[in-house]
Amino acid sequence: MKLGSKIALGVDVSETLISMVLLKGNDNSVKLLKTASAPVPDGALKNGSIENATVLAKAIRGLKNRSRIRTTRAAVSLFTKPVIMQIMDISRQPPSNIRQFVQSQMKHCAVLPAKKIALDFCGTSGIGSETGIASRILAIATDGQKVAEIVKVFRQADITVEAIEPPLLAYTRALYAKKIAGKFDSNVLIAILGENTLTLCVFRRQTLDFVRTNNISKEKAEPGELCQTSARSVVPWLAEQINTVIEFYDVEVPDSCGKWEITVVADCMQLPENAEGSLKAKVASTDLQLLTSEDISQATVVSQSSRFTNRNRDNKPSPVAIGLAMKLLNTKTPNLGVNLLPPELARLRAIKKEALITANVVAAVLLIMILATNGPFWKIKMLNESISHKKANLLRDTHTLVKERIWLDEKINTISNKLNQINRIFASHCDTDWPRLLNDIGKGTPKTVLITSLSSKANSGMSLEGLALSNEDVYLFVDKLNKSKYIDSASIVETEKDLNNNGLVSYEISCSLTARKGG
Repeated sequence: MKLGSKIALGVDVSETLISMVLLKGNDNSVKLLKTASAPVPDGALKNGSIENATVLAKAIRGLKNRSRIRTTRAAVSLFTKPVIMQIMDISRQPPSNIRQFVQSQMKHCAVLPAKKIALDFCGTSGIGSETGIASRILAIATDGQKVAEIVKVFRQADITVEAIEPPLLAYTRALYAKKIAGKFDSNVLIAILGENTLTLCVFRRQTLDFVRTNNISKEKAEPGELCQTSARSVVPWLAEQINTVIEFYDVEVPDSCGKWEITVVADCMQLPENAEGSLKAKVASTDLQLLTSEDISQATVVSQSSRFTNRNRDNKPSPVAIGLAMKLLNTKTPNLGVNLLPPELARLRAIKKEALITANVVAAVLLIMILATNGPFWKIKMLNESISHKKANLLRDTHTLVKERIWLDEKINTISNKLNQINRIFASHCDTDWPRLLNDIGKGTPKTVLITSLSSKANSGMSLEGLALSNEDVYLFVDKLNKSKYIDSASIVETEKDLNNNGLVSYEISCSLTARKGG
């Protein structure tokens, strides 16, 4: 999977829960294909750090396999700490190396490591007017070593990380279409209650303008126990934080419209039943909505696909996982381009991909060369085998014909000797011109016909017996006999295939002779 694909996987890991969402999207719609969740194993995470990478990877891989999610690439939430988010103003003449400038500004944060920092930034607005500000950027930084640990955990879970970003950006992406888009006449404030943090962000004219993250102190609630804290403790504190932001804009931002739309997201905790009413009574805006884990998915543009079964419907999709998956989809939703994946890792993957493509191309070329070389070779081999087979058959047939011709020549010589003897015997006979008659018989005898017996009946008739290769040869012999002027007529008396003589045809021909005229 890569940015701009049609099917995307988002994976959100919090301190207590692993959530996965598989989406299918295009320019017009986003559909939910699968959702799954499982608790984080005990001891896997502690105080924003990965304590047991093997156990965590096993839990992620098991959830993916049980859910039958075949996609191996995903966008992942940044679930380690610390995380620094800051909006910076960039002058009309930005520094030549803006990344180095941003990094120098962020490294002064005491909570970040001195050496390896994972950092990325993106623009949040267009050109200003009288302020002299060309643009503003959102910069996010964290511990680079912990980002590398996240990538390693997911690699062990058979998932390739394509993008890493804080949950805030995933929340705003998921809620953008219904809560932010088109709100030009009011400021939009989104308050996200995490497991132990409160994140506040403000959008002015559809542009991210303000970000602040506060820790929920132990005086307000211990982690995991906020659902048991009374409204008198939690709601006033939350209302105070929201009012502080509103007052800041009223005082410090001259062109602030003064109208506010506030959305409080309580995804990871259970607030008191009257929390929304209490907040409306204490916040300086009546347009306030509280979204809980039961109804938060309704605030996104994601619709359920027909593939989303009844078994999945009881498993509420995580809005963070939805926003993460949407980052990879080819949709028209505005996409804050922050990605904390280490650049060197992205370059390494690009090199591996190019090497794989090159290897495939080389393999294809070699295959074509092998086929091009072996193709004629196999054709020549098959042709040679065919010629050898035909040659063997031809030699066998020729040998048989030669043997038969030798046998016929011997028979013809034998008959010729007998004819010479007969000619001498009948030379003195006066009634029939036997010499010329026998000469005609010799000339008219086909090479495939053998005369074995010749007898005369009172000088007026003659009987011929012998062997021939076929009946057609016998008929040919009779035709030639009828052309002799010394024979009145010749006819076949009998033909029979003689099995004792290699299947030759034995025959008997009866001839009526022409009497010789005087002289």
